[in-house]
Amino acid sequence: MKKFIVIFLVIILSLSLVACNNTESPEDENPIEEQDNAEENDDEIVEPTPNTDEVEVTLYFANKEYVETGDESLEKLIAEKRTVEYGDTSLEETVVKELIKGPESEELSTIIPQSINLLGIEIADGTAFVNFSQEGLYGGSMQEGFTISQIVNSLLELDSVDRVQFLIDGEKAESLMGHISIMDPFEEPNE
Repeated sequence: MKKFIVIFLVIILSLSLVACNNTESPEDENPIEEQDNAEENDDEIVEPTPNTDEVEVTLYFANKEYVETGDESLEKLIAEKRTVEYGDTSLEETVVKELIKGPESEELSTIIPQSINLLGIEIADGTAFVNFSQEGLYGGSMQEGFTISQIVNSLLELDSVDRVQFLIDGEKAESLMGHISIMDPFEEPNE
């Protein structure tokens, strides 16, 4: 009888071990299907450069003569048409980067500080959330005013933007450089 119990226990133990080792992982379920998928992926053509779109935009820059003289009879901002390419970044972000680069015309200038760090722009329900890093945001009231005006006026020219809300490090802030309130979104072109 002891021999029968020992043999019975050995058989149960053997079956238990076989059952434990026979579990299939999800990766092993259909190796043929995976091989077919791998072959399909090999046929895909990957472009070395991403698709880009080209569009003409209106960018607003500071009138250099106004900045130099302070003559109130002169226009503060002047529009400059420019064809831009975008693809990896949104059109809105491309517009702000072009503003930071500066104008093509010698009569215009950008007052946006070169030290400014654009973290990104998100669009939600017609509002462009322009997110800057706190680092590099400094300047006088004139520089802050022109920075806001150039960005707001240029972005409001786009069909996708009805309002511009500035953020600093992803949060609403009182001002960009300490002079002009940015708590609420800008809905009208700025002078």
